[in-house]
Amino acid sequence: MSQEKFWILLSKKLAQEASTEELQDLESMILEHPEWQFAIQNLEDLWKLKAEQPTQEGEDAYLLHLQRLKESQLFNNETETNPSDAYFFDNETRNPRWFRWMAAAAAVLVLTLGAYWLFQSRDSEEAAPLARADQNVISTRPGSKSKVQLPDGSIVWLNAGSKLTYDKQFGKTLREVELTGEGYFDVVKDPSKPFLIHTKTIDIRVLGTVFNVKAYPEDKTTETSLIRGSVEVSVKDRPNDKIILSPNEKLVVQNHREQEAEKIASKRPAIRPEILIRPLRYNIEDSTLVETVWVENRLVFREETFSDLAKRLERWYNVFIEIRDPELADMKLSGTFSDETIDEALQALTFTAPFKYERVNDRIFVHK
Repeated sequence: MSQEKFWILLSKKLAQEASTEELQDLESMILEHPEWQFAIQNLEDLWKLKAEQPTQEGEDAYLLHLQRLKESQLFNNETETNPSDAYFFDNETRNPRWFRWMAAAAAVLVLTLGAYWLFQSRDSEEAAPLARADQNVISTRPGSKSKVQLPDGSIVWLNAGSKLTYDKQFGKTLREVELTGEGYFDVVKDPSKPFLIHTKTIDIRVLGTVFNVKAYPEDKTTETSLIRGSVEVSVKDRPNDKIILSPNEKLVVQNHREQEAEKIASKRPAIRPEILIRPLRYNIEDSTLVETVWVENRLVFREETFSDLAKRLERWYNVFIEIRDPELADMKLSGTFSDETIDEALQALTFTAPFKYERVNDRIFVHK
């Protein structure tokens, strides 16, 4: 029953017709079920693009969807027998506005599930194993970002193409998460329960602080940028080394994949991953942090190779970019994008760099 109520409340919120009490109920449900974040993200995107449908068609779509839900027993039997929940299906649904809200929720639910399987199939080659029943998984697809509040009140912003995994018992005895991709963390202080973040290359231990972690497996490095507070970083290939960061410092660790490539190329035993500590970078124009400005929906790059920038553009715009010239791939670029489309961004780059590009749907080919 709670899932049906969730779709109704979310539809009312999107229609800007939800009361303050209903918005509070919706926020509580989202906190209880963080695994719904992916569906919420898709629903909000689809809502912005939705076309107007005749009322009767919407009502028919809802009734058909509801019948299928009952047949598949998606909701438990209490749906039909609990009097306190009956208004969702009886008295209130006689109101045409309720039909529209529920029909919209049902229609968008179908579209959301379709979008979910679409993105799952596109990424199937690199898909991680399914989450266990005792885990919550929050993910953002390429081209999107998401804000998540954890059960302890800590806030996490997830950048495009990222995933956060944590146990459903989070906060009761441990505060522990796994991150793939990039996340900006604002952790609530609790000395009795340190906050632990695991990535493929490093582990991070904090008490209460604000920091950014960039840990895309396909990138050359994993980075931890500390804004305030203190963090302790352990590098998995250097278990005896503990690095304590101070505010305005960034730890850069070479990823294991790059180490393996060097080992094969040089035919030498693998060396321990390179570790660097650097100061955070600030934009001259407005003094914002380059490492965290993505939270404000801005893509900032300074003296970045075109090949590295291409990876960021792929995640930012949900496209595929192939650079067909090695010289172009090593070329250094600087700039800032915010509201630009991918075509506008590439066109702007052509004014400062000697390249051309061709686009076929979501595939872009860069050449001289």
